[in-house]
Amino acid sequence: MAWSQSEFAQKLARLRSFMAQEGVANLLITGQTNFWWLTGGRSFVNQAVEKACADLLVTADKVYLVANNIEADRLLTEELSGLPLEKAVYSWWEAAGAQRAVREISGGEPVVTEGEVAGKLARLRWQLLPEERARFADAAKSVATVVEELAWAIKPGMSELEISALMKEKAAAEGVSAFVSLVAADERAYQYRHPLPTDKKVKRYAMLVISGQKHGLYASVTRLVHFGPVPADLKARHQAVANVDAAFIGATRPGAQVSDIFAAGCQAYADMGFAGEWQYHHQGGLAGYNSREFRASADCAEVVASGQVYAWNPTIAGVKSEDTILVGEDSPVVLTATGKYPVIKAEYRGFSLERPAILER
Repeated sequence: MAWSQSEFAQKLARLRSFMAQEGVANLLITGQTNFWWLTGGRSFVNQAVEKACADLLVTADKVYLVANNIEADRLLTEELSGLPLEKAVYSWWEAAGAQRAVREISGGEPVVTEGEVAGKLARLRWQLLPEERARFADAAKSVATVVEELAWAIKPGMSELEISALMKEKAAAEGVSAFVSLVAADERAYQYRHPLPTDKKVKRYAMLVISGQKHGLYASVTRLVHFGPVPADLKARHQAVANVDAAFIGATRPGAQVSDIFAAGCQAYADMGFAGEWQYHHQGGLAGYNSREFRASADCAEVVASGQVYAWNPTIAGVKSEDTILVGEDSPVVLTATGKYPVIKAEYRGFSLERPAILER
């Protein structure tokens, strides 16, 4: 699905302004992430590789699709329809075909690849257009639907691998690519913060984690489910991590420095009686065309802007609280809230909001 010509033009103007500032006459986009951000086209055959199946050469007055003869027409017809792109085709068996095509277009003038300016180029993605925010809301609801339906569907005796497979099946039905699919059964939720699924079977408790991509955008969600009454210690841990999450979310306001948000979250861990738990897992950060465009830390100098999207994921051994939020001018909006999952009230220093409860079945 190509973006509208208006969205493409706005992003292209942003890109060319950057090129002018950097003194770049020819910029070659080679990766899936920036290809998707600029055009909306699915530039892959294999999603597991970073490299796109075609390149985009951006000059001062044109954008060229540099593609082999296998991909060129398919991309222009099905993925990039309506966008003002020039076609530069080479034969798939030409080992240096892409380089030759780029050299001919640029007339031998210097060409800068996206890898050479990756950090600066990434920042252009962080300011979301209204169309992107609308797509993010749709992606987030789809991702949340996947994991919440899963929480209602799983049964004791299912293995983590079976649950992960069902997660991916539900994700596919929602148009979501589940790039992260983590499942922890019972004690594994206490042992590991990144529990890749195993053949271990669920007895009473499961942690379900997904980071899913739709429209090129990533939303992240964690949900917890317990069969039978939730033990008091587990419930207390969950309330504590939800309150820590409230600290992160409440501090994520326009103009806030990310390092200060990180400090507020770390202080909340201590206030909840779990000082140091933040050391065992990253706490999240800016979301977008990557699951995290950057991770928050004590030395992160980035500043929050209205309209950005963040995904915080504080953890305490056994529990985790994770949703994807839109930064509003007045208050944050939880994009992955569906209204169909039980909630608890979380609070930290005067800021309160609803957070997902442990689903008791």
